[in-house]
Amino acid sequence: MQVHRMKLLIGSAGTLIFAIIFGWVLFPSILKFMISKQVTLKPGTDIRDLWSATPFPLHFYIYVFNVTNPDEVSQGGKPRVQEVGPFVFDEWKDKYDLVDDVVEDTVSYNMRNTFIFNEKASSPLTGEEIINFPHPIVQSAGITVQRERAPMIELVAKALTIVFPDGKAFITAKFMDLFFRGINVDCSSEEFAAKALCTVFYTGEVKQAKQVNQTHFLFSFLGQANHSDAGRFTVCRGVKNNKKLGMVVKFADEPEMDVWPGDECNRFIGTDSTVFPPALKREDGLWAFTPDICRSLGAVYQRKTSYHGMPAMKYTLDLGDVRMDEKLHCFCDDPEDLDTCPPKGTMNLSPCVGAPLMASMPHFYKGAQKLLEDVDGLHPNEKDHAVYIDFELMSGTPFQAAKRLQFNLDVEPVEGIEPLKHLRKLIMPLFWIEEGVHLNKTYTNMVKYTLFLGLKFNSGLRWTLITLSLVGLMSTAYLFYQKSDSLDITVPPKIIKEQNKVANIQPVEKESPVVHQNVPIPGLNLSNPKVVNRERY
Repeated sequence: MQVHRMKLLIGSAGTLIFAIIFGWVLFPSILKFMISKQVTLKPGTDIRDLWSATPFPLHFYIYVFNVTNPDEVSQGGKPRVQEVGPFVFDEWKDKYDLVDDVVEDTVSYNMRNTFIFNEKASSPLTGEEIINFPHPIVQSAGITVQRERAPMIELVAKALTIVFPDGKAFITAKFMDLFFRGINVDCSSEEFAAKALCTVFYTGEVKQAKQVNQTHFLFSFLGQANHSDAGRFTVCRGVKNNKKLGMVVKFADEPEMDVWPGDECNRFIGTDSTVFPPALKREDGLWAFTPDICRSLGAVYQRKTSYHGMPAMKYTLDLGDVRMDEKLHCFCDDPEDLDTCPPKGTMNLSPCVGAPLMASMPHFYKGAQKLLEDVDGLHPNEKDHAVYIDFELMSGTPFQAAKRLQFNLDVEPVEGIEPLKHLRKLIMPLFWIEEGVHLNKTYTNMVKYTLFLGLKFNSGLRWTLITLSLVGLMSTAYLFYQKSDSLDITVPPKIIKEQNKVANIQPVEKESPVVHQNVPIPGLNLSNPKVVNRERY
């Protein structure tokens, strides 16, 4: 069959154009549209069910810094710390009291986190390990009063000796008591000073304290946060605008915070970290609001990676240096005075939690050098202490992630309180946590079979068409070069296979053996031979 060179040119060019438009424009648009219809928080969707009650636990690690020289530190010495951990917990997340607003396309809910100690994963640690730890009430109360209510320092000093008779700068307690069961706070005294101090417990200002009877409380870092209300969120459902899926609109029924001295720092940016919108651009970053530190943090793109054979983008974040970014000056005590800004790699949590706490990356990773010089026993490195998330942009799926944060005490000497008067001024590491997830095959296969098989099909189709079109264009160019009008693409007839010749060969008859017979010779009779004796000469 003869194919004219112009027809070949038009067909090849058309195939090339179709492959480009379909492969890079139409198919991705169709796929994004299909995903946008499926990935919403509308009631009844699979995403809504997964989002409202995560069907698997996140891992939650706690690492505590045990102070090995507490007496020396109390007298002004340099702290030496020893990391103890991880204490492993299974963290279950669910949302309750969900209320949808169809008009605003939002859903309001209360977040709840439940921590269950994982003995097997924590082994050999049991949670009963003894820890030397900066006293969370004595030191915090003394430092806060000195900074904010200095005239009351004498009253508070007396109250601390009554409520904590053995109160020192450091407490020796079991891990579980410090973090979940609680340490005892005795408010039974009738002394005015003690009652004044205990007022903050009775009014609920100390959120980490639980009242057990009329005169006693138990204080722990996470006990009150376990299986309790973690705040009421209002987020976009993404039905009307998929790009706003999960974006925080309100927290505690407020459209913005009133914590920091600046509008930029009080804004809600991003999601609640349990869901992200699909079809994000990698330069957009991954933003989430964290109520524990009253701040929205954004992870930035680092590099390409893969997870179980599927391509992904790796993102990371750190607290940076607020002095270097004018928009972040509102995280300083005085935005006009940069000397009041926290050191590089830290964040002042005092306006958020009401205690002299600082946030940082674990072991002061990517923090100011002085932070490491003030404390012995810290060894920051990227593998163990960086925040990362491996993310699939098209579907908005986090494959694996580790959110790490360290809590520190902003220590200074308190002249009016005897146990605290000799302390060094430094940022003292207390503990750090890691909250993370690694999707198993059950959930990665959902992404693989609904997204990546389609992408592979599209890739295979478009490159096949492009290859065929290029072959056609090269053939057309050859025809023009040879000044030939057409190309012969006649298919040759099938070659008929010859029959097996061996099968047609007739078998050769086996020849009979030749029998030699005596042939008579004329004049010679051998039947009666006569022997004639002849003499030898």
